[in-house]
Amino acid sequence: MKYLFVLFSIAILTKSCNDSNTEKETVTNAQDDISIQFEAYSRGFYQKINITKERFSLTKVRNGEVSIQQEMSVEDWNEIVKLLDKIDSEKLKRNYVNPDDLARDAVIPANLVISYKENVVKNVEFGLGNEPKPLKALITKIEAMANAVDKP
Repeated sequence: MKYLFVLFSIAILTKSCNDSNTEKETVTNAQDDISIQFEAYSRGFYQKINITKERFSLTKVRNGEVSIQQEMSVEDWNEIVKLLDKIDSEKLKRNYVNPDDLARDAVIPANLVISYKENVVKNVEFGLGNEPKPLKALITKIEAMANAVDKP
């Protein structure tokens, strides 16, 4: 009887360990499918940033040529994922830009697209420097990363 109890216990413990590994793999796979695109533009300024788990790319010219591309650091990616976890995409509005400000060039229009697999989670338009409060930390991190790689 003790022998059966030991075998049963080992079988249960093994199964529970495998389940936690499966959950970790699911979270890791979900992070692989996240991409972020940030674009800010005006007549004399253009910046497009694409971020995935593997790569960070910065484009500063309108014809689409990538000026800087590098591997994404694990620390930066983990920080971005934490910032994304804090954002409630259901409460975000699509447009935060005042049309009058755009008409008189009072703000630099910016656009943030967060995608998961083929679904666009949120496409938010706002004025650069006047980000919506829920996105402020994420935009600050993205801008800091762009400034760090763009220095000569």
